[in-house]
Amino acid sequence: MDVINGLAFKNMLLAAARHLNQQKDKINSLNVFPVPDGDTGTNMSLTLNAAIKELEQFGNGEIRRLASLLTRGSLMGARGNSGVILSQFFRGFSDGLSDVRSEITGPDLAHALVTASQTTYRAVMKPVEGTMLTVARVAAEYASQASENGANAIEVMQAALEGARTALADTPNILPVLKQAGVVDAGGQGLVFLFEGFLTALTATPEELEEFLAQPIEETVEAEAPRFEQEVTVNKYCTEFIILGGGIDAVMIRQELETKGDSLLVVADEDVVKVHIHTDHPGQVLEFCGQFGELTSMKIDNMRLQNQAFINHEETHHLDYSTGNKVVSLPSNGVVTEHKPLGIVAVVPGEGLAEIFTSLGVDFVVAGGQTMNPSTEDLVKAVNSVNADAVIILPNNKNVIFSAQQARELAAKTVGVVPTRSIPQGIAALMYFVAEDSLEDNLAAMEEGMREVKTGEVTYAVRSTVAGDLHIEERDIIGLAEGKIAVVGSTPSAVALDLVHKMVDDDSSVISIYYGADLDGAVAEELMEQIRTEFPNCEVEVYSGGQPLYYYIVSVE
Repeated sequence: MDVINGLAFKNMLLAAARHLNQQKDKINSLNVFPVPDGDTGTNMSLTLNAAIKELEQFGNGEIRRLASLLTRGSLMGARGNSGVILSQFFRGFSDGLSDVRSEITGPDLAHALVTASQTTYRAVMKPVEGTMLTVARVAAEYASQASENGANAIEVMQAALEGARTALADTPNILPVLKQAGVVDAGGQGLVFLFEGFLTALTATPEELEEFLAQPIEETVEAEAPRFEQEVTVNKYCTEFIILGGGIDAVMIRQELETKGDSLLVVADEDVVKVHIHTDHPGQVLEFCGQFGELTSMKIDNMRLQNQAFINHEETHHLDYSTGNKVVSLPSNGVVTEHKPLGIVAVVPGEGLAEIFTSLGVDFVVAGGQTMNPSTEDLVKAVNSVNADAVIILPNNKNVIFSAQQARELAAKTVGVVPTRSIPQGIAALMYFVAEDSLEDNLAAMEEGMREVKTGEVTYAVRSTVAGDLHIEERDIIGLAEGKIAVVGSTPSAVALDLVHKMVDDDSSVISIYYGADLDGAVAEELMEQIRTEFPNCEVEVYSGGQPLYYYIVSVE
């Protein structure tokens, strides 16, 4: 095979998705920090799986059409930093194939890989070498050299994989933290697995490929529709469908539908428009949109009946934050609220914390955090569900910031992102929110406010390692101050107390403790009394956070 036709290109992506899914746990294990939140492989796999769903539903064999679907699916399905970077890689890869209709030649493939690398570098504000960026760049360089030497498409792919493996092996020599942990870069390893999947599809026999593609993809995380705490009385029909047709004006459709409901989401490419809206008049919406093309994949759900069934099962206030198997979005109020200029969406990892954030004025809470990063589409839907002209997103996790920034570009309204990296930073930022002020003034004030708090976290080590002078064994309890391991011990409360001692200084006045799902409230109360005794000049508060994996989250102001 000297060239890659549409079917072969689609099979490349299908094979890559299966290979990445099979290897995601190995990628996750490469996390350089011994905390239980290594999810690079999971996020990369889920991001590609989202794109595959688009391909399987609409792929027609034309290269540039498949590339366009790859872009849209991966952008909306991107989770975590690694997933967002991968979506940008696919975006560049697809742009490099935008003029290709039926066959990808060796030069075409090399050009696509170069464009993919360039796009990922541009997407990252401060590119770091020794990461998947480096692996993508070196792979593109090897592919370009092979193309210049007259290689066909398969030979270019083989060269790209060779370059990716070479760059991956060198990542510990570029980043000392990788060498210290004895691992290669996790995102770079994911990219190598991606290329291996590509090459498998191009070199396997038809029988081997059929058997490989028949393997199911494990669904690690499945996003759910919002669950409401109160009965839905307005715009109760969740209506979703797709318009097939060329030259559709998505902006005009969005403007026309804004008056017919809420939670509006209109995503378009050159000849497909996906619409999601909550409305009391689904028939009118379908009739209006039907004049622009063929409607397909129509789905209408009565959320009031769904909510009543939810209440009847006494699950109105239950959200499964304990596992990474679900990402559940929770509006603070199921009844449509009065329109306002500015709203807030926050990503929060526990039911107790969700209640705290809603009590502080957050309009929509998206369940997520360590090991359960929401997708870009989850955040876009949350933003579009808020009855406000503009919305501020609080990611509250370093691995969600990139997704929030991508959601800002894709949402149907003005969005600002306050780059909060922890729950305490998110709460501190909310203290500076003034509903009457402009979006710009609030963003500036909230970002300044989040810097006035210190964050501590108590969790367990997932593997043995060394952090400075600390020797850590697997399952040891560890305390992190501002993201760095500062304490090692045998019990969560003892580590939390030591952590507070390291965090408090002469200017500290308030200590807040949020205990997780794995701790009893009485244990947390005992810790609070100990801290009050040892820090009599500080106000000490304890709350049920309900977060998984982290026994305590500590805030010092």
